Amino acid sequence: MSQLTVNLPDELQEKAREVAASKNLSLDALVAMALAQSLSRLIKDPYLEERARGATGKGLGEFMAQVPADQPPEEDRLPEGYNRK
Repeated sequence: MSQLTVNLPDELQEKAREVAASKNLSLDALVAMALAQSLSRLIKDPYLEERARGATGKGLGEFMAQVPADQPPEEDRLPEGYNRK
């Protein structure tokens, strides 16, 4: 493991300390986790990129064709006037 010094605004550091404490994490663990999550969004995964290139959408159509056209049970229906944005 290596050490890194980072300058943060006071408010951000205080909020990070609060979140770390509330989750029973060290500040180091919280920052490492947050950085890992951010990097995973910024760096493309070669495996997923390769899978995406081969996608045709055909499998989704075949899957959806198996879904019954019946209405869902009453308890699973959206309320009347629900906006599906």
